[in-house]
Amino acid sequence: MSESLKLPSFKNENGCLIMGIVRSLQYEHLQPFLQTLHCTGYAGGLVFFCDDIHPSTRSAFSSMGIYLSDFKEVRLTIPFLNKKVNAYRICSPIQKIWFYVASEDAKKAFATRAFHIHQSRHFLYTDYLEQNTSYKNIMLSDTRDVVFQRDPFDFPIDDALCCFLEDPATTISNEVHNAGWIRRGFGQDTLNSIGDNPISCAGITMGSASAVLEYTQQMCKILLSPSIRSIAGITGLDQGIHNYAIRMNVFGNRLRLFENMKGPVMTMGLMKKESQRFHSETGLLLNEDGSVCHTIHQYDRHPDLLTELPDRIQKAYHIGR
Repeated sequence: MSESLKLPSFKNENGCLIMGIVRSLQYEHLQPFLQTLHCTGYAGGLVFFCDDIHPSTRSAFSSMGIYLSDFKEVRLTIPFLNKKVNAYRICSPIQKIWFYVASEDAKKAFATRAFHIHQSRHFLYTDYLEQNTSYKNIMLSDTRDVVFQRDPFDFPIDDALCCFLEDPATTISNEVHNAGWIRRGFGQDTLNSIGDNPISCAGITMGSASAVLEYTQQMCKILLSPSIRSIAGITGLDQGIHNYAIRMNVFGNRLRLFENMKGPVMTMGLMKKESQRFHSETGLLLNEDGSVCHTIHQYDRHPDLLTELPDRIQKAYHIGR
């Protein structure tokens, strides 16, 4: 990290909070997220749950006013491949009996340490939000592949749980990973029932503090159910649970689903290049109605945007867009 680089500052002044996971990433990987968020004038707080980050990165985060909390996912290294895998994925069969006799608190504590981070993060989030009740609005966000073009909370949230759909051309059933997570976690009948719906990405979820806490609590409840906890070492399983909960009406009337390119979050992983729309002067990504989208997720799936989009955002604010 350059010594001369001016670090952004986050002062937690407006009751909004963004929470995310930072594992095996360093400051340079998070720089687009942090710098573009700062550009938007965001005045809320940041909480990062960290695993395997360099001391210099930790120091940089601390100097920005980011609250840091350590976690340690238990992983095993595969011999000769130097690849780490979630330990629970291998050892989960021997845990089945223990889960039937353990207390609820013991189950949650174990899940926080042992489940794949995609799953255990919901226990981390829940614990933090249950202990810190002064926030108004919350955003649960991926970190490495997210940039901001406007303050992410600058839209009417009220008491809603806001979830965001991906490109409508791809449904749950015809995307192999999403179909697999639903099938393995909830069965083929459930996939048949909800599979024709567009995918909702679990990488960003927002809402009032009470709505987001309800969301994380429900995710934890499903994760601890017998059919799910036995496979909680699987990468990405939480997206299957997320889509199951949305389509099975677990969140009731609080739920607001935003179509892609029609709301405050744009998820680009499944978008085709020809569907992208840009502001003629700033080059920022636009929704279908011509508005600048607040938050851009998975922009790195489009190599031409990887460095260009964060630069455009910073230049747009520099020239007083």
